[in-house]
Amino acid sequence: MIYNKENLEIVSKAIVDNLTPDLVAVKFRKRNSIETLFGHCYAASATLYKIFGSKNVHLWHGKDNEDIWHWWVVDKDGKIIDLTVNQYYKTNREPPYDNGKKAGLLGWGYKKKVEKLLERVEKVIDIK
Repeated sequence: MIYNKENLEIVSKAIVDNLTPDLVAVKFRKRNSIETLFGHCYAASATLYKIFGSKNVHLWHGKDNEDIWHWWVVDKDGKIIDLTVNQYYKTNREPPYDNGKKAGLLGWGYKKKVEKLLERVEKVIDIK
């Protein structure tokens, strides 16, 4: 899919609209029931990465003030795109961008969650 502002908005909305508790690690589900974006940062960011590719966006992560990894993407122009950032702002916290590092895709169960989310997004929009 071509990376531009319009497509980014369409894809971002489709990703966020398809985030469900089954995509969250079991240990985070109780908190996710209160903060609905909590625990979704990796799946949301990795799905965005898979759709737009490494020529346009890169995965980043950093540990937050609760010692929990948070994930987001940075585009080719250096713009931070964080589909789950409101989990921080709603609780008067700052996302850990200042200690972030470039990262790669994870495997194991994380990969399956991303594939599941990507499949849901593909049913809503044509990402080819």
